[in-house]
Amino acid sequence: MVARRIDVAPGEDVAALVAANPGCDLILVLRPGRDPVAQAMAEAAIGPLAVAAAPDARINAVICRDTASDQAVAAAVAYLAAAHAVTGQLLTLGN
Repeated sequence: MVARRIDVAPGEDVAALVAANPGCDLILVLRPGRDPVAQAMAEAAIGPLAVAAAPDARINAVICRDTASDQAVAAAVAYLAAAHAVTGQLLTLGN
């Protein structure tokens, strides 16, 4: 199964995006712009969403800070897409 990249805007609900893509391997790219509480909630949701989706799908996330380059994001997404045994993980890029 090919993993699908979804760029998540600051106002989007991570759980709703996962629910809208049942059975799909997803790599959620969380862009900067959320307030700290909303960011923490989005990050905390990845593990439980991955457990709920298993074994039919993998859910992973790339957390982008302000200095994350597009090349770094693409490399992280490619890694997670190729790592078929990895689910529920967050890769944080930038500072």
